[in-house]
Amino acid sequence: MDTPSGRKKHALITGASSGIGKEIAKALAAEAYQPILVGRHRDTLEQAAHEILGERGTDAVICPADLSEADAPQAIFHHLHERGITVDLLVNNAGLLFDGDFTAIALQDHLQLLHVNVVALTAMTRLFIEPMLRRADGRILNVASVAAFAPVPTLAVYAASKAYVLSLTESMAEELKGTGVTVTALCPGVTDTPMMHRSPRGEHLPAAIVMDAASVARQGVAACLAGDTVCVAGIYNSLLARGVHLVPREVTRTVAGYMVRQLR
Repeated sequence: MDTPSGRKKHALITGASSGIGKEIAKALAAEAYQPILVGRHRDTLEQAAHEILGERGTDAVICPADLSEADAPQAIFHHLHERGITVDLLVNNAGLLFDGDFTAIALQDHLQLLHVNVVALTAMTRLFIEPMLRRADGRILNVASVAAFAPVPTLAVYAASKAYVLSLTESMAEELKGTGVTVTALCPGVTDTPMMHRSPRGEHLPAAIVMDAASVARQGVAACLAGDTVCVAGIYNSLLARGVHLVPREVTRTVAGYMVRQLR
């Protein structure tokens, strides 16, 4: 996709080496965006870029970076600015998940999760939205989760971090009305990704509730390009997200706790 001036449009995707992030990059390549792939490891990013080139015929820009490091968002922004690359669409997909009781997870792991899921996402958004506002044109896609809608025992900090992402997105959507810039929250449920398979409960999940990453990505990209504020991927997840508001929170957390215990 080119701008009216003939400049190719770029989409920056964090956590792009696998899972939903890689599939979002492919979906955006199909929409004629040139992907900028951000991830920790150059080799996996190069593999993802090779796949995108083979499947979509689109070159991808590689940008290795570890978003758990405090200066990473600023370094990414500066690097792309120095190369003269304008980011037209930002996808904040990078995230961490630690599965287990709150007290069974190390403090450092909790803090690292919060840094990647909350602090780095906020920094990336603040850095890249300013040029978008000056151009009066841009889109942001924040990957949240259906876990954002309710407390989830054994995923307590993860669910809380995704609630932040959802709340931030909805607040910004109202602030940005009329600016030419939109922000969308993609809320997937359980998705067949490396993150799911690393969870000790991943193999016990009913197949009927597990979505494939490509389907989630296509729904999220379509919602982002349409300027929608919230996209809950999948009918089951959409019903779950809507239904949780209809019952008292005490019931929600009790039921969630029971379900988690059954999967242990």
